[in-house]
Amino acid sequence: MKVPARTNRARFPPPGYVTVYESNLRAGLRFPPSPELIDILIICGVSLSQFSYKAMSIVMGLIVLFRDHGVILSAECLSRMGCLFSDV
Repeated sequence: MKVPARTNRARFPPPGYVTVYESNLRAGLRFPPSPELIDILIICGVSLSQFSYKAMSIVMGLIVLFRDHGVILSAECLSRMGCLFSDV
């Protein structure tokens, strides 16, 4: 872990580093990230630093909710949930 300088920006991580915002840690992100979160990030094609506070809060909350009920949240399941609520 490295504390950034004022001139550093999350969108330009130093070589060998992954950047995250403090708000993501407040939203429940822990290291190492859960396998469910990694799968969702890979399938969506985004990095940790691209998740907003709200998005991270929602995904982490869903992961915990599913785990509490003995189910693993998969990207496929998350996609199906999105289809239920989409206007398409």
